[in-house]
Formats: sequence, C-alpha cells, structure tokens
Amino acid sequence: MRAGLIGTGVVVIGVIVLVGVAGFAGAPRSESSTDTRQRLTLPRSQRNEILAEMRQMLGSLRGILYGLEANDMATVERAARVSGMEGATESQLQKKLPEGFLKFRLQTHKGFDSLAGKAKAGGTREDIIKELAALTNNCVGCHGAYRVVEAR
Repeated sequence: MRAGLIGTGVVVIGVIVLVGVAGFAGAPRSESSTDTRQRLTLPRSQRNEILAEMRQMLGSLRGILYGLEANDMATVERAARVSGMEGATESQLQKKLPEGFLKFRLQTHKGFDSLAGKAKAGGTREDIIKELAALTNNCVGCHGAYRVVEAR
C-alpha cells in the first residue's frame, strides 16, 4: 500500500512540474526579460536570410545524423557540404553583423567542410561524431550570444 502511495505521489509531483514548466515556457516574454543575448536588429529580408542559413545548417545536421545511423559516409559528406563554405550566403549583410557573430559563422561553415572531408576520407563513425560534437559547440555558442530580431 505504501509503495502505491509513493508511486501516486511521484506521478502527482511529475504532473505539477510538467504543468509548471509548460506554463512557464508558454508565458509571453517582454522586452525587459532576462535575455542577455546581443540583439541583432535587422530588416525583415536580412533577418530571413540569416534564419534561412541556420535552417540549412540544421537540415545538414539532420542529414549527417541519418547518414551516421545508416553508416553511409557518402550521405554524411553530401549533407555536410550543403552547409560548408559553398553554402555560405554572401551579401551586404556581412557589414552589419558583429565580428563575434561572423566568427561563429565562419567557423561553423568551415566545420561542416572539415566534417565532409573526414567522411570522404573514410573517417569512422566515431571520428564523425567527435567532429559533429565540436561543430555544434559553435551553434550553441552563437545562439547563446546573439538574438536576431526584426527592425520595426
């Protein structure tokens, strides 16, 4: 009987935590939130350009993971090349972005090229996973440092 009460208590606590987290996550953020990331305020078209490039990188990450799951290094290479230096957009936008953001961007595109090279050269799954883990540090660092917002 006691084990049943403990189990019920755990479920109730779990539901309370989930409801609280969902409520917090869904709460609207005000401009005075605690978000300390640097705001990159850009016109809609330039903001969309950056976001499209990020979605392309995310698609490459998905393709790399599918390739790794199938142990298909040709798929890993193709997916990585899409977001390598050839996939980097070049525009007047570069002049508006801070040096730190541009550094993350360059390192990330070069990281995709490096990963593609390792896959083509016969790197093992472990080699690729290690490279992928290092590459995603750029994503985490950039998203932690910058916030792209549309100019009003």
